[in-house]
Amino acid sequence: FAAPPVTHGRPRVFISHGVDDRVLPIDVCSRRLVPHLRDLGYDVTYEEFPGGHDIPVPVRDSAISWLTGHPPRVVARP
Repeated sequence: FAAPPVTHGRPRVFISHGVDDRVLPIDVCSRRLVPHLRDLGYDVTYEEFPGGHDIPVPVRDSAISWLTGHPPRVVARP
C-alpha cells in the first residue's frame, strides 16, 4: 500500500476484506491497516467476510449504504 507524503483532513474510510483472500492476505493487510488508521484518528468502518479476493453482494450493499447514507435500492428482476 502507498502512504501519501501529505494528508488533508480525516475522511471516513470503509474497508472490507475476505478472510480467505490469497491475493492480499488479511493478516498482513487489513488487520494491520485498520488499527493503524484508527490510531491516526480516522473513522474506519471495517467488515470481514467469509471468502477470498472478491466483493460479495451483501458487502457491496453495505458499502453503498455507508457511502450514501441510504439503504441500497432493491431492484426486482423478472
